Amino acid sequence: MEKYVNPFEFQEDDPIIACVGDNGGTYNMDIKSGFQRTVEILIDILNQENEVEDILVYPIVYNARHSIELSLKIIIERLWKIQKQKGINKSEEVILQEKKEIHTHDIKVLYNTIEKLGKIDRRIPEYYKDIEDLIKIYYFDTDGDAFKYESDREDHPHMIQNGISHISVNTLGKQFKIVMNLFHNMIYFLEDCIREYNLNTFTKNLSRKDIEDISKLIPERTKWGEDSFDKVKEEIKEKYNLSNKEFSNALNIIQKHKKFCVNIGCELPYQQINKYELKEYAALVYESIIEDNKIEDGWETLQYDLSEIQRMEKIWSKYRNTISRLTLNLLLTFAEMSQMYTAVEKIDDNFIYISESDFDVMYMIRKLKKKDVCKKVLVGMRKCGQISYEKKLVESLEQQGLIVDIEGKDEYYEVKIDLKG
Repeated sequence: MEKYVNPFEFQEDDPIIACVGDNGGTYNMDIKSGFQRTVEILIDILNQENEVEDILVYPIVYNARHSIELSLKIIIERLWKIQKQKGINKSEEVILQEKKEIHTHDIKVLYNTIEKLGKIDRRIPEYYKDIEDLIKIYYFDTDGDAFKYESDREDHPHMIQNGISHISVNTLGKQFKIVMNLFHNMIYFLEDCIREYNLNTFTKNLSRKDIEDISKLIPERTKWGEDSFDKVKEEIKEKYNLSNKEFSNALNIIQKHKKFCVNIGCELPYQQINKYELKEYAALVYESIIEDNKIEDGWETLQYDLSEIQRMEKIWSKYRNTISRLTLNLLLTFAEMSQMYTAVEKIDDNFIYISESDFDVMYMIRKLKKKDVCKKVLVGMRKCGQISYEKKLVESLEQQGLIVDIEGKDEYYEVKIDLKG
């Protein structure tokens, strides 16, 4: 008699071994992706090989339906997390009851829960408004077993009882692909929301994005108190359903926010960078561009010539005495702040990390002299509302003989730095 081994253990002679649990980190997103991918594979097999659709249709629809169920539960978990971030406290009894309610296979119940929770942020409903039309075909299968068994617990045949005699597999596959893309967009938007709410820039009814939008609607700070301001104030209160107190809270956040305050004609300088040192930094970048152009023009041997290396090191070393460590730390901080998902609220964390890392000065100079890093510095300055620093650096670069162009808005900027002529 053949001796069987446990497939839920590592078998070194098996060429395909999946990592799960503590060894691989099995998360609902991974499980959802597995069910989703199975639907795609099985439909492809039906279209390309000699398989029987009347048999494969059951795992196809079951996997599609379970992908949808799991997507809804993933979304609910993220909405709960946002609730917690916003300080919406619930008793242990309520939390246990909510968790009990989503331990269901009823897709309609899960979708209704999302509609209820989705009101926590005015942007969220836009992401699920088209989903119900694509998932309501599964509402009849409240226990999630219509495509697992022939009959329900009362011995009623699932398909006959629900009047289903045909399933158009490719049509189902196309609509499944659409709805899973909608779920994908919503899940990752909620991940963005979680990162955003972690910044603690919000009020009871306003997200960080709402507050930023309001900062672009209100007049400049010097005009507050005028009739034009009062008119805009009432329009904003009506649009966002705000009390006078919450509107005032939003104004306080805007005035203290390095990025948003720029929209009302203010600026909150971060630390202090000496203007002379910005000029020195511009000179460093200019000399670096000149050296890079020499290599591009065919002087490749320069980078390997010992005397040339010594000459270049002498050039970079002189900036050790003209640019302070504080300024180098700040310039590196702005370069880090240019990253797509790094918000201005993180500037202190980045500055402290870089300062405490105590990098070698020459390492910082070699890094910052690069044109691409200088571009990041400029983007970081703009993202952090450091308009004066940005203006002075651009001015200094242009005085060196460079052309600087910054385009874009919000988090998306493109910077060009080139030699004149």
